[in-house]
Amino acid sequence: MNINDIAAGSQIRIHASINNHNIVLMTEAIFGINAGLLCKPMEYFGKYMQFLEPSKVQIRNKRDGRVYKFMSTSITPVKTRYGNFHLIKCSSALEPENSRKSERFSLEKVGLFRISGNSATLHNCIVHDISMRGMSIIIDNNSKCKVGDRIDITFRYGELLHQYEATAEVVRMFTVSGRPALGCSIANMNVDIIGLLNAKKNEKYGLSESSITATAPSTDTSTNLNPEISKEQQIVEVEEDLARQLIPEKNSPQRKISANPLDPANLEHISREQPKTLRQQRKEARMAEQAKAIENLLDLRDV
Repeated sequence: MNINDIAAGSQIRIHASINNHNIVLMTEAIFGINAGLLCKPMEYFGKYMQFLEPSKVQIRNKRDGRVYKFMSTSITPVKTRYGNFHLIKCSSALEPENSRKSERFSLEKVGLFRISGNSATLHNCIVHDISMRGMSIIIDNNSKCKVGDRIDITFRYGELLHQYEATAEVVRMFTVSGRPALGCSIANMNVDIIGLLNAKKNEKYGLSESSITATAPSTDTSTNLNPEISKEQQIVEVEEDLARQLIPEKNSPQRKISANPLDPANLEHISREQPKTLRQQRKEARMAEQAKAIENLLDLRDV
């Protein structure tokens, strides 16, 4: 997953350092573009902040609820037709945390699984528990798995012995009562698994279907820069604005063309109005005296 795939409205936490002081900044994602992730602007005493060094970033993706931690390449302010924002850049792919922090429900049901889609070899397992993020299974000693393997799990549960299927990825290996076990992450929950989780939750807390009332839809919507046009068109316009900042237009006053690339007028770190050092002043005074002496000699020759 790339940083520009983060959903709009996702909460962003940035751990940075200013003058050797560690600070934590909170902002919100607008949408992803080719250059990175556009987010709401961040100010520090009225000035837009800029981090050119790597900073630790933590994002809770609104689309899947997972937490992504990574090191940003840079975090810089950018100006668009819709106002000022910040652009977070990251050169590496984002990986979600492997730990499951959602509520787990115990199953302890016998099932089968196959590794990497190999339907010729089936292994026995016990589905230990399940949550909204994944599940853990207990395997036998003959099953050879490693972190990163994709496995297909099937098991039956309920009075009607309904068959449930799930495709998961092994993210960690541990033991349960001395037996090997696998911690698996499920990327896409199907309807059957979600229904099973709801049933287990109602069973645990003693809720009946009649006591569950509908709730109003959440009003927490992501920022829309221009409701009159589509999100895709907004992304195109923002990318055009950023491109103009990197490559000014031909007739733009910001674009400077000089025959000499080392012209001090085009170098940011050189200014003609900088105060002269004492050494430069003495050198100029000595050259002025020499020029005056040469002029005096020329005047004597004319006489």
